[in-house]
This record gives sequence, structure tokens and C-alpha cells, in this order.
Amino acid sequence: MLNFKNILYPIDLDSKDNPSLRKALEFAQFLNCQMHILYVNDIEAGYRHPTDYEDAVALKVKEIIPDSILENMDIIYAVSKGDTVEEIVRYAKDNNIDLIIIGHKHRGKLFSSIFDSIDVNIIDTTLLPVLIIPEK
Repeated sequence: MLNFKNILYPIDLDSKDNPSLRKALEFAQFLNCQMHILYVNDIEAGYRHPTDYEDAVALKVKEIIPDSILENMDIIYAVSKGDTVEEIVRYAKDNNIDLIIIGHKHRGKLFSSIFDSIDVNIIDTTLLPVLIIPEK
């Protein structure tokens, strides 16, 4: 039987609603796990958000997730700077993460052949289980 204690959800602050975040939080709540929500400010992509503080990530989460889901959860908000995939994998290792949950937006074949996908790169880089939640 799987025994998850720490779940990591890398958040995309560019997304307006993060539909996979709600499902990830509900999953963590169901399993009574600690949830880590990490925002990585990717140097290569340019700093899209001036977020260097965990409070900014918490505020974004509170804007899109109902209090009824958040009120009884053990959530750690974190920020990092660097290559997105490398930082996610490093954070997971440093914080004893058991499972990474990420959202995936379907892209066309042309887009997929030109651009790398963060979720695929995470799967290729980590040895941890990764749960992919499809988004529209």
C-alpha cells in the first residue's frame, strides 16, 4: 500500500485558475498528507513574477481555492529561483517528498515537437512517482 506523507505541487502563477491544484489539495486532504506548494521563478524564462516570498504564493492559492478546502490542511508554501525542473527535483529531494502532482495542458503535436513540457521533463528527471492531472 502506498503511504504518502509529503506531496509537492509546483504552481504556475501564470495560470488564472490552476484546476489541477484543487484536485491535488483534495487528494492530499483525503490521504492526510502535508502539501508543499512550490513556485519556481525560472531565470531562463525571465522573471515573470516578482515573487520571492512564500506569502505571494499563499495569496494566489487563497484567491482560487475555497477556504473550506484550505482550513484543515497542512500546507507549506515555498519559492525558488533557477531552472524549473531542476528546482522541483531538488526541492523534492531536500524535503522528503513522496509524490509530485502536476497539471498537464494538452498541446498540439507541432507545439510539443518544438517546446519541452515541464511535466514530461520532471518525469524524465525524478525517480519519484508523478501524478499528472489533465487540465483544459
